[in-house]
Amino acid sequence: MNKKLFLFLFAAFATLFTLEAATSDWLKNVSVSPKHANLNYNGELEIYYDLPDTDSVEEVYLVISTGSGDYTIEASGVDSGFATVNNLIKLSGLDFYNTLKNNRDLESDDKSALDGTYTVDLVVKLDGSSSGNDEKNDDDEENDDDDSGSSSSSSKPASVSKSLSILFDNKPPKAPSTIEIEGGNGSMLIRVAPPSTADGSKKEQIGKYHAIITGTFKHNGSEKEATLEFESEVDSDLYAKIWEFTVKGKDGYAFINNDENDPEKAYKVEVYAEDLAGNFDENATIALDASAVTTFGFWSNYASKGGKDDGGFCFVATACFGSYFHPAVELLRNFRDFFLSSFALGRSFIGAYYRYGSYPAEIIKGSPLLKSLSRTALMPLIAVAWFLTNPAGRIFGILWLSLVLFSILKPRRRGVAVLFVFFALLLGAGDLQAKSKKNSVHGEFSFTNSFYYPKEIDSEFSDGSPFKDVAGSEMRYLPSLTYGFAVPVAEKYIRWSFVGGIGYTRFKGRALQSDGTRTKDRTTMHFIPLMAETKLRPVYSFPLYPVVSIGIDYFTWWIREKGKTAQSGGTFGFHGTVGLKVSLNWIDPDSAKKMEDGGITDTALFVDYRFEKIDDFGKSASFDLSDMSSHRFEFGIVFEF
Repeated sequence: MNKKLFLFLFAAFATLFTLEAATSDWLKNVSVSPKHANLNYNGELEIYYDLPDTDSVEEVYLVISTGSGDYTIEASGVDSGFATVNNLIKLSGLDFYNTLKNNRDLESDDKSALDGTYTVDLVVKLDGSSSGNDEKNDDDEENDDDDSGSSSSSSKPASVSKSLSILFDNKPPKAPSTIEIEGGNGSMLIRVAPPSTADGSKKEQIGKYHAIITGTFKHNGSEKEATLEFESEVDSDLYAKIWEFTVKGKDGYAFINNDENDPEKAYKVEVYAEDLAGNFDENATIALDASAVTTFGFWSNYASKGGKDDGGFCFVATACFGSYFHPAVELLRNFRDFFLSSFALGRSFIGAYYRYGSYPAEIIKGSPLLKSLSRTALMPLIAVAWFLTNPAGRIFGILWLSLVLFSILKPRRRGVAVLFVFFALLLGAGDLQAKSKKNSVHGEFSFTNSFYYPKEIDSEFSDGSPFKDVAGSEMRYLPSLTYGFAVPVAEKYIRWSFVGGIGYTRFKGRALQSDGTRTKDRTTMHFIPLMAETKLRPVYSFPLYPVVSIGIDYFTWWIREKGKTAQSGGTFGFHGTVGLKVSLNWIDPDSAKKMEDGGITDTALFVDYRFEKIDDFGKSASFDLSDMSSHRFEFGIVFEF
């Protein structure tokens, strides 16, 4: 008995496998859009499919399979224009209904009488001809019994098909079961639960909610009675669950905040549901009176309590060249060798200069007035050359370009733009190092991590804490990147570096009503700390090094409220760190040697204790963005080259 059962199961699986393999040779990647495959009388589904061999396809059509028979949907047939991928056939709700009605001899026009789940087969009819050469000459007839000479047409089925499950549904859902509305600033958050099915066993699957809001709106500077209609499409994983959506004004109409909670100024909100098949009943609504209210985000909460920082950006008007300003001739020579010679247009300029430059040089040489004018004219070029060829110039260039970008770009693009500038300058620095023949350029780059909370931002208030009220008191992760160059001074005893860095973090919260109640309105405060510092550590063979640094900071920030930037600005400050660095080279000398061949002389882990004061150097009308107790730990990994 067991043997017979085994043989039966084996034969069944073999048959299924053979059929599936045959289907996959001619029909692949069948899918329905929308994926839920719900259809009503007025709706339409799109069925996509691939045909590996379009030459063998005669026709593609749809068949409804029921317990009483199979019915071809005549209007669905496609007999030309096939492609290898992304073929489309449409299933119309009207055609689906008419096919069922005609074959079941229904006299009633009640469309819901045919509601139910059906199997629809996508059928591909093949031409039945051989995919090989069917013609045989007389010399081949003697080989007819040889399998290798037989036609491949014997392996081609007359048709292949793929079954799909379609829910035909024409009954609109009932009214949503519950509704809650929370007032926001010029908006309302609507939270609605789907209705139950007819038997009450589960929740309906809802694809959209429609909201009809009636009341007095602002329109063209005046108040006007109006009715606005909104719709919200439900995410696929929440069809049968509670759904939240926010409504704001539209078509020039804006909600009026009702902070006094005056019933006569409230809005009437009616919501009805639309199921996945597209059925809805505009009269099956659930209603509630609600109002928009004034809310306070990071900036408005700070300003409403009398905060003094008025935003805006500060810029460094001049850069101090100091000991890093090389003589002009040598600086321009470096600019020629390390920058202009690296690309075709620069090399063409150099060639033209040497061909024609000697003539004006002779004229200028004999005239003190022309010398003075020429020096003045060359000053912009000398400044550019300093920024592009000097390590300190690159650091100031990073900071300056970052500040410019933050002042002209939209907040969402600022971080990306600054990172682009940052890494572009780093790549240029690496190229400068590779081309230097006189002196090798040494430096470092690191990945730094810390946790940050600007507790002192509320320090200017004796009564209240507007930032904490909205943002909470949890610290946020603050990652940053740094890059710098070592100064070739006493290199055998001390490593002296100049380093620039950039980081990013943000705080998120919910806006507040005037009574302190949190709302669903989101507000965020973004920080991008920029810093430049000088760093010292001793040089010796032991793998543990003390490190100290001191530097200047510029924290750029912007605050988003109500979907737009409420305020932006920047705050200067300074910092100092003391820390320890543990070299990893001694753990794996072989790997260290390979990295050194690639330019990395040391890889180390570090931890720093950072002291900072970010308050615009004591300016009273500025944020104090210092961390909790003005100090925090930093840790990460540094690569020296």
